[in-house]
Amino acid sequence: MSQQLLITIPVAVGLLVGLGILGFFTLRKRKPKRFRAPRRSGSGDIDEYEESFANRRTSVRRDGVPVQVNLTSPTLRGGRNDGYVLDRSTGGLRVAVTAAIPAGTVLQVRADNAPDTVPWVTILVRSCRDTGPHYELGCEFEKTPPWNILLLFG
Repeated sequence: MSQQLLITIPVAVGLLVGLGILGFFTLRKRKPKRFRAPRRSGSGDIDEYEESFANRRTSVRRDGVPVQVNLTSPTLRGGRNDGYVLDRSTGGLRVAVTAAIPAGTVLQVRADNAPDTVPWVTILVRSCRDTGPHYELGCEFEKTPPWNILLLFG
């Protein structure tokens, strides 16, 4: 009887440790679901909407991998919103968000991966259009930020 007890104790302890490790990895704190980056269109064609603004731009816009940003303003519901920078220039940003924000709204924006020491950048919403799964904001910088901050937007 004692021989059988000596064998079952290590097996029971091993099972408990295994269950504890499994429980830790399955129940650990998960990040809440956030707004997903919109998919980039594969075509390089400029649609009519973009073409209408092409002649007014003073700086070249460049696209790239969408960069997650945090937006804040007293006019936003909850005071804060998430978005993704779709393209950027020295004059402004095109940002995808989940809710419409009216033109003329002043926002503060900062890259999600930016350190806390990086200041918020003030942008002015110039246009907002519904693209189906999200809204695209055409935003202008109040003052062009320094190069090291511009790089954080992609």
